[in-house]
Amino acid sequence: MNDTSTSTQPLLRYQRDRTLDQVPGLGTGLQVRLDKDRRAYIALSPCELVLYFNQPEHALHYDLEGRLLKISTVNLSRRRGLSHRVLMTHKRTSQEGGGIERTLLMEDAADAATVEARAETVEVLGHLNEGVTALEFGKPSVREAVETLAPLLEAAAHFNVVAARASAQRFSQIYGRVAVLPPDQYNALVLQATEGCAYGSCLFCELYKGVFYSLKETKEFDDHVREAVRFHGEGLRARRSIFLGEANALALPQDTLLEFFKVLNKHFELPPAQEARIPARWWLGSTTRFDGVSSFLDLFTGKSRSTDEYCELHKRGLRRVYIGLETGSNELSRWLCKPGSAEQAQRRVRALKEAGISVGVIVLLGAGGEMFDAAHRRETARVLNELSLGAGDSIYFSPLTIFPDSEYEEQTRALSIRPLSPQQLCEQEQAIRAALQFDAEHGRPYIARYSLETFLY
Repeated sequence: MNDTSTSTQPLLRYQRDRTLDQVPGLGTGLQVRLDKDRRAYIALSPCELVLYFNQPEHALHYDLEGRLLKISTVNLSRRRGLSHRVLMTHKRTSQEGGGIERTLLMEDAADAATVEARAETVEVLGHLNEGVTALEFGKPSVREAVETLAPLLEAAAHFNVVAARASAQRFSQIYGRVAVLPPDQYNALVLQATEGCAYGSCLFCELYKGVFYSLKETKEFDDHVREAVRFHGEGLRARRSIFLGEANALALPQDTLLEFFKVLNKHFELPPAQEARIPARWWLGSTTRFDGVSSFLDLFTGKSRSTDEYCELHKRGLRRVYIGLETGSNELSRWLCKPGSAEQAQRRVRALKEAGISVGVIVLLGAGGEMFDAAHRRETARVLNELSLGAGDSIYFSPLTIFPDSEYEEQTRALSIRPLSPQQLCEQEQAIRAALQFDAEHGRPYIARYSLETFLY
């Protein structure tokens, strides 16, 4: 087989500005002619296999175990989760009103996406097997590209509906389900020290209803880690961090947590405590390296930790902690049946930041409806300003999801509390954002929306 291009056909382009062979992250590539006008470019990055097609323009993304991750076009993408559900993201045109629409689809949609992707992958593999006449370009050479890409393409071609459902079943056996993650942890390796929520009585939360709270023993957690690593396999190369679940694992006693972190440090390489920023090249493409451990923390379960105790956890890999503040109004917190106070939040955040741990604070938009709107805006902005958040921290605004027949719905109906409209939700968010103040010394935290309704793992 020739080591160079066998055709003068132009290479497929990447986002209009350059050809695919010019993308540094795609170290191996192969362009295959499917027919007179149709071509596919098979590309390998440190974390995924991608098939780009020119007619119509779209791409198939697989992890390095051959599992379908995503089908994407210019304005529409369908991302398949390990649970075999699909998140469809549609970029609306200006004629459609602009913005982004996200819809979570169930198993049938995932089946359809799997069938669609497999048909095209099998077609490309067939042409690759025809030999040199179908191969137009190879990076670093045709021969090397074929040797590297053929086994990965074979694995992807075998990912049919049966394999997809079997993988999802295995995922369910290991995890049960992953209820929610912070947005910047969607590509984390989730490891569950606990299941369910130790409190489970917040008026607004339905995430852990019916899930019995349980804590793993150290050996059980170690076995869980081994099974999760085996399941993810080469797909770990795309995972950036480790998320210690489930709802409030950091509420566990210090000695228990240290045992769990000992397990993590046995299986994985975590960055040294003195390293403030970890470059992507350190962890990207590795199955054992991660840029740190993250977890949720509530304000009221378990014993409050000292700065020294957080320093000990930081030394073992804890880098990010997410706190569900929900509101700065203590009155609204009590109405939501959420123990804790704004003052407790301030003490926890201060201890975390003194230990060098980044903080993510979650605010619940629309909580308490119109009755609490003014207090929610005013007090939440006040408390956020007093937390001294800065660069490396984050603030997430999460719109309240009101589940039918939930305790929250029953309570608001009984008290004739009107929920906020979508417009009022936006106004509440903008009012809080406008009142936030940050200084040059600390920098500015990352601020974004956080929708639970479209979470997919």
